Amino acid sequence: MMRLKQIKMINFGQFSNKTFDLPSDKINVFFGANEAGKSTTVAFIKQIMFGFHLRSNSSPFFEDYTPLAHVSPMGGSLIFDVNGSEYELERLYAKGDKTKRGILTVKKDGQVVPENLFFDQIENIDGSFYADSFIFNQEMLGQVSSLSQEDLLERIYYLGAADSGKLLEMRDDFAKEASKLFKKTGKKPEVNQLLKQLETDREDLTQTQDEFNNYEELDRDLTNKAEELQKRQKVLQDLHAKEQNLRDLQKELGNYQTLLELQKQVKDVAFDSESYQKAQDIMAQGRNLQRTIKSLEEQLADLDVDNQDNVIENKKLIRQKPQLLQWQAEYRACQQKTAELEQEKEQILTLAPDIKQLLDLDSMQIKQLQADYSNLPKQVNSAVNNNDKLWYIVGGVLAVVGLALLTMMGIVGLIVLIAGVGVIAAGYLKNSDQSKQDALILKKRQAFQNKYGLNPDNLNLDNLLTSANQYHLKETAEQANNDQLSELNQDVAQLATNVQNALKKPIENDFSDILNGIDELEEKMSEAQELTQKRSSLLTSLNQNKQDLKELGLKLRALFAQANVENMAGYDALYQDSLKQAKIKTQVEALEKSLHDDLIELKKTAAKPNELTDHLQELAKQIDMANNEVNGLQQEVAQIQVQLNNLADSTAVFEAKQNLANTETNFATSSKEYLANLLASKWIGRSLDLASNERFPKMLKAAKEYLALLTGGRYVDLDLGKKLTVIRKDGKKRDVKYLSRGTAEQLYFALKLAFIEQIKDEINLPILIDDSFVNFDDRRVGYIEKLLKEISENNQVLIFTAQGNLVDRLGLEPLTFTKGTQNA
Repeated sequence: MMRLKQIKMINFGQFSNKTFDLPSDKINVFFGANEAGKSTTVAFIKQIMFGFHLRSNSSPFFEDYTPLAHVSPMGGSLIFDVNGSEYELERLYAKGDKTKRGILTVKKDGQVVPENLFFDQIENIDGSFYADSFIFNQEMLGQVSSLSQEDLLERIYYLGAADSGKLLEMRDDFAKEASKLFKKTGKKPEVNQLLKQLETDREDLTQTQDEFNNYEELDRDLTNKAEELQKRQKVLQDLHAKEQNLRDLQKELGNYQTLLELQKQVKDVAFDSESYQKAQDIMAQGRNLQRTIKSLEEQLADLDVDNQDNVIENKKLIRQKPQLLQWQAEYRACQQKTAELEQEKEQILTLAPDIKQLLDLDSMQIKQLQADYSNLPKQVNSAVNNNDKLWYIVGGVLAVVGLALLTMMGIVGLIVLIAGVGVIAAGYLKNSDQSKQDALILKKRQAFQNKYGLNPDNLNLDNLLTSANQYHLKETAEQANNDQLSELNQDVAQLATNVQNALKKPIENDFSDILNGIDELEEKMSEAQELTQKRSSLLTSLNQNKQDLKELGLKLRALFAQANVENMAGYDALYQDSLKQAKIKTQVEALEKSLHDDLIELKKTAAKPNELTDHLQELAKQIDMANNEVNGLQQEVAQIQVQLNNLADSTAVFEAKQNLANTETNFATSSKEYLANLLASKWIGRSLDLASNERFPKMLKAAKEYLALLTGGRYVDLDLGKKLTVIRKDGKKRDVKYLSRGTAEQLYFALKLAFIEQIKDEINLPILIDDSFVNFDDRRVGYIEKLLKEISENNQVLIFTAQGNLVDRLGLEPLTFTKGTQNA
């Protein structure tokens, strides 16, 4: 048995977060005023189980309960107890869910499990089945009240079949469409009208059929003539084929004559193509060798190889390159030494510039200089002269002082003045003698200076002579160095001349030019050596090619002898003869192959050519006769065809046939549509019969008991014949259409409960009753109490009601609703 234990709603309709814990496994009452949320809770239960269809499903089962304040997600959960196991069904819908069904999660005892583990226990029914079978509400009861007797009977009979209401509507729609197309006694339906039109069109066609009798006779005649024409054309075709064969034979007769002439020209030619090819190859090789020999001889003639004497002389010059490098080093050393000697001489002159006066003196003159220098008087004593000056100074001072004192002291000044004058006079006398002696000394020394250009006052003759000797030594060394440079220049000049003669171009007396010239000689020697090697190689190749040419000549003469020709021209002529014979043989073979099938006939014809001409003339006559017969038949066929075409232009018969064809087509189309609708209606009815035949008798028995309970025993039985009637306890029958609305609702209530009882072993789900007793008076509500307690033994019952008297009657603590946004 399946029992609902908890309902939890999140953002569903007017509920933001509402939880109901169901206290009873049998009957649970939800009490609240209208618009308090009772129907919302019913919708929540079925949509959690079978999915949301927000604004996308027109079925009344899927009410549109958008989330509260458009928040996300919306949904909630249901907790069921199934044979001791707890199943939780949680379904949530969030923005972005394109399916609009929400995401379902199924848990068994707290563990997530596949959905089918739950739905297999309720036979995988869908939402429509659940709504039709287990939900009781005012909408359902209102539909029952509006049904006709026949429709109500069918609804009751097919109660519980999946989508039985929709199937019944579909069956009725197909039957209605079929009746629009055809009725047995009708005139207006489309198929009835087409049947009548068919009869009319066939009568019209029969009336115009006589016009075609003549047409059919002409058509048969045309067929016969056409067959005869084909036969005659076949005969004519065969005659043409025979004629063509004879003419081909006539043409081949010329080819046969050509064959005979060619056969006479056939002869054997002793020609070996392989030997001829060898001879051609040898000739080609010989021509190549001759061209090679000529090229080698031209190359040898173009080679300019120096004579042996020049080579030897050039080698000598090249071997002088190390000597030249040594001369270059010596020359640079001499130049450096010259610079050093010049520098040393300049240093000696700088230190002793007076030696310039001695450089031009010979040894005798040097000795005379030494003698004259030794005989010179000593230099005037400058200290003595200074003493003489002192006399003048002292006398002058005394004279000045005397003059100064003369005015002040008189006599003392005069004495001092006289003393001063006396001192000056004594000094003068002494200085006069000394001056004469000094003048004589100065004269002699001046004469020495004038003679030798040397000032004896500051002259150190020994040092000067030593410096002069050193200077002479430097000049001697410089002269020797210059002599070596001159010798080197002569050697270099001679070598430059030799290199110039060897290169036959001017060479400067410069070490670099000479070295470059020797390098150039080395390159020329290398080139000459290469030319010599090349000449040797060319000579070797020339001799080898001449030998090869000689050997080829021997081979060629052997081939000529083998072919019995004298030269290559004779061999070529033999080759042309062989080609000609090959061509003749090829033509003979081609003609023999072409004429193979006719050779015997051609041989006979060639012997009697006139018979072929006679045969062709006879065939020509037969062909003319056949052509005349064919032309006559073609004219007859053309005349008959014209007559047929004239008859065919008659539109009456054509229109009659076209009208009949159109009517037959429309009739076939409408008939197919009629039969399709009729069969669909019958198939749906048959399917509903198969679904209800087995179940309905048992369901009717239980419905009688439930109806008795609901009506307090006033109605005790049901009779389902052509019409549904209820039987009162006094035995009287009453048609359903005469029942009050409350009694009709009780009847349908009983029938649905009976169906639920029939399927309780396969599908056991809670029954949802949403204000279904609003039309029940207090007496009927009392009957409901007994019924609910009985059915709750097999199925859990959830009652949603605004009737306080029903709540009081049941004596249960209700789960209550209040208007407005609901929270747990």
